Amino acid sequence: MNMMKPLIYTSLVLLLSTGLPAIEVHASDDAPAEKPKMTAMESGNLFIPSEDSMADLKAGFDAAQKSNKLALVVMGANWCHDSRALAARLYKEPLSSIINAHYEVILIDVGYLEKGKDVISSLGIPVYYATPTVLIVDPLSRQVLNADNRNQWGNAYTISMKESVDYFTQFSEAGQSALQSDDEPDENLQKLLADIEAFEEIQAARLYEAYAVLTPMIKAYKGGDDKAFSEKTWNEVRDYRFKVSEDVVALRAEARERVAAGETDIQLSYPVYPAFSWDPQ
Repeated sequence: MNMMKPLIYTSLVLLLSTGLPAIEVHASDDAPAEKPKMTAMESGNLFIPSEDSMADLKAGFDAAQKSNKLALVVMGANWCHDSRALAARLYKEPLSSIINAHYEVILIDVGYLEKGKDVISSLGIPVYYATPTVLIVDPLSRQVLNADNRNQWGNAYTISMKESVDYFTQFSEAGQSALQSDDEPDENLQKLLADIEAFEEIQAARLYEAYAVLTPMIKAYKGGDDKAFSEKTWNEVRDYRFKVSEDVVALRAEARERVAAGETDIQLSYPVYPAFSWDPQ
């Protein structure tokens, strides 16, 4: 893909970044002259609403197959500073050379957290935990290569350029080898992983219900209604999605470690999360 003319595919969802979503502040008439406006690529305002996100996703995968690259699916929104930070960084050196050589970028707009469930579900992922959510995908098998650490990008603004370069270089070098394994699938491990997936599906449903609470709040807030925003509500959802994400990764790691150690009849301990303040009593 020509990095100066990126193909932007959109529509999906993602979660939220830490802190309050920043509101654009407009200068008054007597304010000093404004600095030249940044381009969309410079600012990271690259998440464009789409009428058919699934078609966009397919087009992106087709382009990745044709160019023999990995697909880089980034689910985010222009109202999210973490999403904008990552989108802009993808087109800055030294990261842009790595992305241009090894990845076909597919940017998915998640709106105000109400979009994108169909896109991420099609890739076998139950929920997007953050904005942005980053998925490195083999375009032929549709297998997500970074499934165990995809959620770290929810704090993309704080991730350095060097860390970004190291991350995407790692997966570009692994390539197809990341899809291959000489080990026979262990039945005990497969059962444990299936149980963890079922647990995550339950939490995903709860998280999407929480997103439905946040959507009108964020939309009104970004429309200029400061009173519409509840930091308490925002933080409840943020803390929950961070905790679930961490717990699922830890459960998978524990399952693999205990099976590798030769244990049988393994019973994992699943966390129980408190109710949201708006849940029926």
